[in-house]
Amino acid sequence: MSNLQKSAQINTDSTKGKPIVYSCSGCSNLAQMAHNISLTLDGDGIADMSCISGVVGNVKPIMELANSGRTIIAIDGCELGCTKACLDKSGIKTDHYFKISDLGFDKRDKWDDSLTENTVAMKSIYADLIKAGIDFA
Repeated sequence: MSNLQKSAQINTDSTKGKPIVYSCSGCSNLAQMAHNISLTLDGDGIADMSCISGVVGNVKPIMELANSGRTIIAIDGCELGCTKACLDKSGIKTDHYFKISDLGFDKRDKWDDSLTENTVAMKSIYADLIKAGIDFA
């Protein structure tokens, strides 16, 4: 754990705990970006990443977490919106929803990603979450 993570205080409702983040698990560059941003939110201690396939599969401990009352963040890669659709179908309310394709990036093959696009997408999502009060204190 980095010193930043050790010293960071997460600005969330302490009675609820950190938000839960779910992301796209597709195979395009946009899906990879969504997944990487979710991993980063988890790694930075801002949210706890959970398994979208466990939600769809109605896996008991994953559903208990999803229904725990914590803030839900969903990040999709493209206009198909699979992550949001999975949460909706399972009756999970999404509090913050992001679609990487809304930032104007083209969907490409899975290994054709761009560090610049990843950085722009991450900065955009972090900025929106900070505006919503989800950030480092």
